[in-house]
Formats: sequence, C-alpha cells, structure tokens
Amino acid sequence: MRKISFGLSVKEINRAIREVEKYKSELNAKISLLIEALTDYGVEIAKVQVRQLGAWYTGELESSISGYFSPSTGVGIIKAGAPYAVYVEFGTGVVGAGSPHPAPAGWQYDVNAHGESGWWYYNDRDGKMHWTKGMQSRPFMYNTARELEQECVRIAKEVFSRD
Repeated sequence: MRKISFGLSVKEINRAIREVEKYKSELNAKISLLIEALTDYGVEIAKVQVRQLGAWYTGELESSISGYFSPSTGVGIIKAGAPYAVYVEFGTGVVGAGSPHPAPAGWQYDVNAHGESGWWYYNDRDGKMHWTKGMQSRPFMYNTARELEQECVRIAKEVFSRD
C-alpha cells in the first residue's frame, strides 16, 4: 500500500488530497484491469473445461463461450451461448441424477417421466433418431468459477504490480 506523508500546513494537506485522488484513480483503473483479466482468463478456463470434461462433440459449445467486460459498469461476464449448454452443465435424466451437478440450485432431473426407460430424440446433425437415459453433469462453468476463485489473488498481484 502506498504511503502518503504530509505536514500540517494547508499547502501540504492539499498536496496529500491530490495524491489520494490520484491513487484512487489509479486504483480504479487497476480494478478494471483485474476484472478484465479475470474475464479473459475465465473464458480460457471454460473452454479447457469443456474439452477436459469430454463435452466437445462438434465444437459448438466451446466456440459459444465468450466474455465481455464493461468498463462503464466494471462488470465482467462469461457466458456459454450454445442453446444446450445448461444441459451439459447440469446433466439430464436418470444418468444426470446419478452424477448430479455439485451445486444444482433447483435443477430438476427428469427421472419420473422417462426413468430407466429413457427416450428417443432426433439429431439434426446426423439426421438419425437416438435413444438416451440422459447424460451426466459436466460442470464446466462451475469448475471455471472455482478455478477463478483459486487464481484470483495471483492474477490480482500480477495486475497490481504492473506500472
């Protein structure tokens, strides 16, 4: 933390106030850089998680992951835009219920309507009918958040040490 020393004259107090304002402005800029760096890093982590968890079929999910940082609000967002991303994250059916998401927060597994019987669905990509009992959770975004939590201090130290 920066130290600001000053005497008790009006001139010295005014100089100290200017230094505090300058530090505040530099600090806000560093915080913005930190949020932007965490957002960018989070996008990369999420893409790696998709591959590591075996959720890579066509590449659509991975390529739909993007990040956005708004300097005006100081908010960073990481999102997966593929329409089925939530099903990969939380899993589905009996299979998903057997290996649920670490933090399901109200997610319901369809085990009553289909149960062990499973269901048929049409796949537009290959033009064929497929049968499934669901899929296990592959929590790529959950894992991304956990890794960002672990790496946040390291990234903050890196960002705040830059001139």
